[in-house]
Amino acid sequence: MRSGATTLGLDERLERVLVYAVSLLLSLFLLPLGWLPGLILYFVEKNRNVRMHSLQASLVFGVLSILFFLVNLVKGLLGWIPLLHILTNLGLGLLASAIWWVMVILAIYLIIMVWFRPNYRLPFVSRFLDRWA
Repeated sequence: MRSGATTLGLDERLERVLVYAVSLLLSLFLLPLGWLPGLILYFVEKNRNVRMHSLQASLVFGVLSILFFLVNLVKGLLGWIPLLHILTNLGLGLLASAIWWVMVILAIYLIIMVWFRPNYRLPFVSRFLDRWA
């Protein structure tokens, strides 16, 4: 049973889940590009619910992937300084690991929630998106 018509021809439920999964994969492996799949789907898709989830995924994983990229960039730049090498790797490495785990756990949580509740929105992000979109 289909839950709604989409432009790409996929089930609406599957499309909502895929936008979070693809955003996570791009955030982890192509560092600052976590915002790209959600933004592309936002402009291509006509289904309003999928568009809302694509914008939410774009905002959440875009911010997290850019933050993850910047932490790793600063860690790499400061890692060349001999005395700061140990502190930089310890502090910024821990911060980068925390951001990585937040992205993974948040993606799994959002995938589960979106699969079962089609109108699920993150509390702080939804308030920002309501004002912006």
